Amino acid sequence: MTPKDPGPAYCLNPDCGRPIDRSGGSGRPRHYCNDVCGRAYRRAREKHPTPDAVAHNLFADEVADDMARGAEHLRRLTRTRQPLAALSLLRIVERDLEDLKAALVQQARDQREKNAEIARSLSLPPEQLTRKLSSEAVRRRMVNRRQRPRNVPARPAESEPAASAPVISIPRQRRPPARPGGATPFRAREPNQHPAGPAAVLARALSQLQRVSAKSFRRLAEDTHISASYVSRVLSGERCPSWKVTRALTLACGGDPAEIQPLWAAARGQTPSQRGSLHEALRGLHLSAARPATADLGARSGLSPRAVTGMLSGSTLPAWEDVEELAHALGAEAPPLRPLWNAARAAAAGPPEPPPADLLALRSLAEVLG
Repeated sequence: MTPKDPGPAYCLNPDCGRPIDRSGGSGRPRHYCNDVCGRAYRRAREKHPTPDAVAHNLFADEVADDMARGAEHLRRLTRTRQPLAALSLLRIVERDLEDLKAALVQQARDQREKNAEIARSLSLPPEQLTRKLSSEAVRRRMVNRRQRPRNVPARPAESEPAASAPVISIPRQRRPPARPGGATPFRAREPNQHPAGPAAVLARALSQLQRVSAKSFRRLAEDTHISASYVSRVLSGERCPSWKVTRALTLACGGDPAEIQPLWAAARGQTPSQRGSLHEALRGLHLSAARPATADLGARSGLSPRAVTGMLSGSTLPAWEDVEELAHALGAEAPPLRPLWNAARAAAAGPPEPPPADLLALRSLAEVLG
């Protein structure tokens, strides 16, 4: 089959679906049969964005949030006259700026903006935009960013400002007194620590499994009978796969599907059905964060190493505040874990006690009397 005969295609207007002819002509292939269907097709795209567009939007939001935190941290370093630390952070912010530019360009493409208009917004020649910020270049940036550590310099010592210039004093956050049992109602968090969404956590976990297995995308594609390009999109977070694909990738990398299933369900907006899946979900988050040492997690969260070990092994049922802190220390959002914690707490409480016999008799009498 030649490029001039790409095969049958059908109008993507949800209310049409008639076959369209792509056998001749040049330029971008049409996805609709006439202008009316074209407008309906574009409205449908705006109302229901593709999975790729959703991934690009999440990527742009993530980078913009990182830039905001980095800029705030940079301001503190500048005000406290720490130029070397500020220059180190500036390099990270500059990379964030390039990532955000790529994300916004791809967002504009997803919204069907013309390449010439996008280039004009950046004051670039269209051919330079196509060469340096192609869709493939944006995809590589998404993959590289998630594999690149954010080594943000330590927060400046605000208690020792330079005497030569006026400085706005920013008070330190104080940790409140510990409650009985060692838990605290709130623990101070560094500004560079920010949770990732469920879809990003799933992609990080699968990507970590792939790195540990040392299997190439091509080898994974052969083992799972999935195309290498789709494997790449899944591991970069561009696509949220089905459970069948997720399980196949997990097994091919030597992972435990029980740890990945809660992450996949959260990425899909579902609640896992297993009542005992809280510790499995926490182990999945642990995997997504590249399995940091227990001592490191304790330092980040304010929990004891013994408490962290018990939460990951499932030997203890922690307080919800401790689950929140561990999730945040692992770089993930805590709300998707709340249904699992509720289920674990209900299971630990046991089944409710049966009502007394006289109450059952009264209920039976009420049913008889109507």
